[in-house]
Amino acid sequence: MNEIFQNTDAIKAIITTFLFQGAFVFIGLYMLLVYIQVKKKDYLLYGIYSLLFAGYFFIKIDLMLELRLFTDNVDLEFSFLLPLLFLLTGLYVKFINVFAEIKSYHARFSKEVDIFTVLMYVLATVTFLYLLITKDSENVVKYQSYIFIPLHLYSVYAVIRAFIVIKSKLRYYILVSNICLISLTILGMYSASTAVYIQGVHANNLFGFYNFNASQLGVFLEMLCFSLGLGYKFNLIEIEKDKIKKLDEFKTKLYNNISHEFKTPLTLISGPVENQLAKPNISEDDKEQLNLIKRNSKRLLNLVNQLLDLSKLESGNLKLNVSQGNITVLLKQLVKSFEYSAQEKQIKFTYNIDTMDDVWFDPDVIEKIVTNLLSNAIKYTPINGKITFDANLNENFITIAVVNNGNKLKDDELPKLFQRYYQNNKLNEGVGIGLSLVKELAVLSHGNIIAHTMNSDDIQFTVTLPLALSYFGATEISQQPILDLTHEELKYSEKHINSAHIEHNQKPILLIVEDDNDIRTFIHSIFKEDYKLYEACNGKEGIEKAIKLVPDIIISDIMMPIKNGIDMCNTLKEDIKTSHIPIILLTAKSGDKNEIQGLKSGADAYVTKPFNVEKLKIRVQQIVANRNILHKYYSKNNALDFHGINVSHTEDHFFQKLQEAVKENVLQPDFTSKQLSDLMLMSRMQLHRKLKSLTGLSTTEFIKKERMKVAVSLLEQSDSTISEIAYQTGFNTSSYFIKSFKSIYNCTPTEFASNTLKQAT
Repeated sequence: MNEIFQNTDAIKAIITTFLFQGAFVFIGLYMLLVYIQVKKKDYLLYGIYSLLFAGYFFIKIDLMLELRLFTDNVDLEFSFLLPLLFLLTGLYVKFINVFAEIKSYHARFSKEVDIFTVLMYVLATVTFLYLLITKDSENVVKYQSYIFIPLHLYSVYAVIRAFIVIKSKLRYYILVSNICLISLTILGMYSASTAVYIQGVHANNLFGFYNFNASQLGVFLEMLCFSLGLGYKFNLIEIEKDKIKKLDEFKTKLYNNISHEFKTPLTLISGPVENQLAKPNISEDDKEQLNLIKRNSKRLLNLVNQLLDLSKLESGNLKLNVSQGNITVLLKQLVKSFEYSAQEKQIKFTYNIDTMDDVWFDPDVIEKIVTNLLSNAIKYTPINGKITFDANLNENFITIAVVNNGNKLKDDELPKLFQRYYQNNKLNEGVGIGLSLVKELAVLSHGNIIAHTMNSDDIQFTVTLPLALSYFGATEISQQPILDLTHEELKYSEKHINSAHIEHNQKPILLIVEDDNDIRTFIHSIFKEDYKLYEACNGKEGIEKAIKLVPDIIISDIMMPIKNGIDMCNTLKEDIKTSHIPIILLTAKSGDKNEIQGLKSGADAYVTKPFNVEKLKIRVQQIVANRNILHKYYSKNNALDFHGINVSHTEDHFFQKLQEAVKENVLQPDFTSKQLSDLMLMSRMQLHRKLKSLTGLSTTEFIKKERMKVAVSLLEQSDSTISEIAYQTGFNTSSYFIKSFKSIYNCTPTEFASNTLKQAT
């Protein structure tokens, strides 16, 4: 040991050798950092290979110079050397396989190389354990040549064959690297037979510094070549990525154009078809054929939209946009929107959804996943079949399970369901791209989907998605809510949202009719600040409360027990006490038949489930604004002349009856709001609420205004005194008449008469 450090050339040799090993460490760490960035396996393999090679040489130098840097146990240190060589050989061959992408050129040869790699790992493990337990290094050294000679021969064969198989320029990097490594390693092994270290130092002394021996030089040149090769491959990858990006942009643009081009003719197909279906005298055969056209035009439209979504996913343009909210309400709206479709096929449809408040999710992704799963279930479930939908919270994950019967698939066919346009001979048609889209969206959301058979007849699809904020990246978190509004609605909201604001002390009454408690509570939370809220859990209870309360507006679901929303709407619109009440129906997308029935029954607006909160708010505010327009019309026109307003038959009957009652009794001093309500066959509160909604006036104010309009007519056409006109129009005192007149017309009766006289002259 002392002899070594007393020799200047030896010290230089040690320093140079450690610098040489440091270069290996640097290359290895650099490759690992590149792997973290680009996630390419060849960088990972080469990084590990370089670091292990550095470790191998450090151990060998430590043993040779007896420095004891790692341990005093020489046998333990030696037990690492040979296993490391086996491990390095396996890593090296595996790296070449991945680096040159041999599998894409010759899959069988690639598999053969992988088997050789596994063999090297096994030899490394067995040799290490043998040396560690027996410490029989002499026999290992004695027989190691019998192992290494065939291994090196196979390595040479593999390199030559790889050069022949590989068609890219990467094969030249492999060839040059291995020529350097193999030839110089053999030369180094030959020169290593000169056993004395000091002599070796002198022999490799060049310009006063230690000159690497042939083996080290071979490894260094090999690593240099492969580093250049990885750089070349990285450049190829970047060029390919740029090509793919441009191709994806082209595909997305093409899909967008195709989508819009398809939608126009589809509209021109579905529109006339619906017109024909609306005709009363259409035959059953024609109706069946037209419905077939309608269903398939919708199917084609859905397919176009799904293709567009898949294109966005492939090009990376479809991003997550998660926000915190109540996923339970969204799921219930989505599930309930399929009840009508299930009823049409007489399918027993049940669901169970856990309460999940304040969780993180992308509403659009959830809607697409659930919609496609349920559409698929209804499509393949036979008549009188059954479907179950379960959504459960498991720690920070939601598990959505959809089970339906009518399964005709084997277990080995289930994974193929997530392939686009998979066609099974047992099915009459392919599964389309709906399930493929579900899988892509699940992966985008950091989740997964699996399919398995429950029994010979049932199949279950299970989607698992994270709901905790920690699972999403910063770019996936929504900074503000995205509104699903049309241009007209946005224009309306900017112009009228402030004007339709409701003062706290003048809160109108909103009746919520919804059988699901969670959705009812959710709607309640939306409007609780601006409205006085009442709730009903079915159409029958909704009718009872509407007649009793006469609310300013009603929001109702369609699919409800006892009495549905359409029947409730029809009943309320035919009742003179409630016919004026605006009704917003929440409807399923697939329930066009219900929508037509609802519009015929007098529904004022439709909002599809799952509804957008802001969209629903604006719908309500639009109706409030329209009522304000009606109030302004009344204030500028004769109270009993509503011919300028488009009203229903029931409302027209109400106005006619009101006109008769007021004309006959308005001039009587003792005519009160109670008497008017009795004549209208309504309670005082019901008439008050109805008039307030239609005219903005209470019953008392309404009667007073009608008396004032008679007074104006008398002031313009008669010579009666102010006192006489006051008594003629039902006022007991002239002072109260003058005060009331001034509050409405901003002038006294005398001033009004004087101005009228001046205008006449």
